[in-house]
Amino acid sequence: MGGPGWTLARHPVTVAGLRFPGDMLYVGRGLAAASGTTPEPALIDPWLPVDWRAPDWHGEATGYWPSYATMSPAGRAAYLYWLSTGRRHPDVHIGYVFLFFYGLERRVLLELPHHPAAQRIELPAIRAEVDELLRIHGDTGSFGGYARRFRDALDLIGLLESDVCAATPPPADRRTPPARLRLGLSGFAASRRPLPADWAYSWLMSCAGFPPRTATGRCAQEFGRLFHARYAARYGPGLVIGPEGPDIGLGYRPASAGFRGWDDLVVHGRPEVFGLAPAERELIGLGVECAQALDAYSRFLGREPGGRGSIAAAGLLPAELLAAGPGEAGALTRLARERLGGASAVTVPAGDLFDAAPSARPAGKKGVVAVAQVLAAAGIGIEPDPRLGGPAAADGPVVLFAEAEPCAAPTAAYRTAALLLHLGVAVGAADGSVSAPEKAALTRHLERALDLSPAERNRLEAHLRWLLAREPELTRLTHRVAGLERSRREDIAAFLTTVAEADGVVDPDEVRVLRRIRTLLGLDPGAVPDEPVTVRPADPSQGHAIPAPVSVRLDESALAAKMAEAAEVAALLDSVFAEDEPPAPSPPEVVTPVAGLDAAHSALLRALAGRDTISRGEWERLAGGVRLMPDGALDRINESAYEIAGEPVAEGDDPIEVNRYAMGELL
Repeated sequence: MGGPGWTLARHPVTVAGLRFPGDMLYVGRGLAAASGTTPEPALIDPWLPVDWRAPDWHGEATGYWPSYATMSPAGRAAYLYWLSTGRRHPDVHIGYVFLFFYGLERRVLLELPHHPAAQRIELPAIRAEVDELLRIHGDTGSFGGYARRFRDALDLIGLLESDVCAATPPPADRRTPPARLRLGLSGFAASRRPLPADWAYSWLMSCAGFPPRTATGRCAQEFGRLFHARYAARYGPGLVIGPEGPDIGLGYRPASAGFRGWDDLVVHGRPEVFGLAPAERELIGLGVECAQALDAYSRFLGREPGGRGSIAAAGLLPAELLAAGPGEAGALTRLARERLGGASAVTVPAGDLFDAAPSARPAGKKGVVAVAQVLAAAGIGIEPDPRLGGPAAADGPVVLFAEAEPCAAPTAAYRTAALLLHLGVAVGAADGSVSAPEKAALTRHLERALDLSPAERNRLEAHLRWLLAREPELTRLTHRVAGLERSRREDIAAFLTTVAEADGVVDPDEVRVLRRIRTLLGLDPGAVPDEPVTVRPADPSQGHAIPAPVSVRLDESALAAKMAEAAEVAALLDSVFAEDEPPAPSPPEVVTPVAGLDAAHSALLRALAGRDTISRGEWERLAGGVRLMPDGALDRINESAYEIAGEPVAEGDDPIEVNRYAMGELL
């Protein structure tokens, strides 16, 4: 036999009388290791003795770093027999597997870089061999770790001459970043091309620094879609990564002792981007943001595993995932857009909406809230909207309207305006003669007096349209108003008068509405003068003189004071127009502490038991009853819920939603 050499072809070799295929082996004499100081451990020297009488199947004399030259004759017999049978026996001693693996390391790392033509032919075959060894021995000792890292090095070497950036990114791997991912990111950085969203997503999901959250696993598909949507919104065509990193290296430390002192192979001109702190911090921040946006949706699916696709689930999704959502959300959105057409607002039967989203109807108020959330994501508002203090209307008319800028929450000014408008419409309908212009006049005054935002004015117009479309319930209204103390009825009348004066003129339509309101309130309607009144200082050549017996006048300080009372008046009117609901439960006087909470917080927690939602007003009354601040009490209870259940027990502003799973864990 000639000098030592490597062969890929499956031509037979004969060693110690045993003839077997000689592929991927070094056979011969005089081959130095990569370090140059010792013989190559993987070299099979045919002149060394082999003991076929008692092969060392258990590898008792192989040593920590096996070498064919130093192993026992019995060990050489076991090793050669394993090679001759195809290298696939699952029970072979792992030292013999490592010895063969040393030869693959030498060929790939030391010799093939100098032979590009051979490299293109041999790398795929060596890669396939490593895959087979991993399949059989991947869970044995440290071999799996070395073999997986070597496979990544093979991939990296094999991709150096290809345009990795033009291909799709590889699947994520949090244990070891795929070589194709590393090389692709390097290519984007070197060329300063924008990083596409799918590459950014694979990078994020391969980062060990990205904290795992329940939502990323339970809602993996939704998380991926949301990340892509927000990545595009934030970075447009993609994040541009600067080539600041060091040259990319194989990052592989050979298992063979023959490579002691060997320097890592680097690819000059290709920066290592994976692990680059500034860019990864940006992606991780976006990933955490997306996961948090899906937390409520994830908790819903945890409680209702079969609820994906329902309107209740869709209502918890971020807006980006509802633009063209499937299932009930998509059907509801399509119906609303079709009915709205090009109009600014349209009145439709609520039943039509619930026919498109049938799972919302049995869900009660939560179902109506979900419908409103889905429509809001499509830029469509609905009145009444329980999220802004309206009733949960599952029947009767509702108003759909174009809403470019949604109202995040009802301000005191909007809530007061809506309730006063409700009162004006109800009173105007008392004799059936109030006209739409009269109601519109009151609307304009409310807008100006209460300093509503454009979004609130838009919603108030839709609210008026809804009020005009429904049957007023005057009997109940009259009964409730009659039950108010006279001083409270005077407050309502005075506030309405102040609103009417806000633009400086009280015109005939407003006078008629104000007098009717005072009549309903059981007050003297004559306190409002019959003639139009100008209450602002006027140019001497214009306007009307103010009659002597006027009781309505503009006083800037009084107006400011009345505006400050808006929240109080709104609360008063809210009690007049509130739906008939069971009274809020009172916290028990003596409560056994639960979940590490004190008696007061435990009382509030128990008051939530058995409920799906609680209105903000009810919660504030309950918290006040045990002398706690409402928001602080929520935070304290949720802190305990996170510690015990990993989820908050109460979310949202108005209504506050109760997480029954967390409640059960706490109680």
